[in-house]
Amino acid sequence: MTAELIFVAGFTDDQSEAILQVMKDAMADSLEAQSRIRVFNSTLKFGVWQLRLGRVRCNVLTWACVVSTDIAQRHSRELLERDFNTLKQDIRMLEKIDFDKIRMEIAELEKKFLLQKQAEDETLNELRLSMEKVEKRMLQYAVGFAGTIMAVGAALLRLVL
Repeated sequence: MTAELIFVAGFTDDQSEAILQVMKDAMADSLEAQSRIRVFNSTLKFGVWQLRLGRVRCNVLTWACVVSTDIAQRHSRELLERDFNTLKQDIRMLEKIDFDKIRMEIAELEKKFLLQKQAEDETLNELRLSMEKVEKRMLQYAVGFAGTIMAVGAALLRLVL
């Protein structure tokens, strides 16, 4: 039917056959080009899809890295806080032990001081008593010496008179 239309248009049979052949070849080339374009578009779409998938994977990996880093930092922070609290407790315990030792030493020193003060007070009392005894003896010796001198003086006075 197409060949007849070309023949009616004033072309010969050979010319119409040639025109039809050229049109068939052009249509075949056009279909092949469309097929290649479709394959290219599907490949391109597949490539774009792969790029998007790669981007999603990359985003997921980045998110996973961020989350794992965050978890690691939190874990490290928790470990540091736990170690810091343990260290504070150890320091407080050591301070308490040191304060207890110092209190015990102060109590011992106070006890020794009180014992030494008692010993010194006893020694001072003994010295005071000894001094009083010596003073009493001296007074007795002085009175006795004065009485003896008066008796000797009275005896001499009697002899002389």
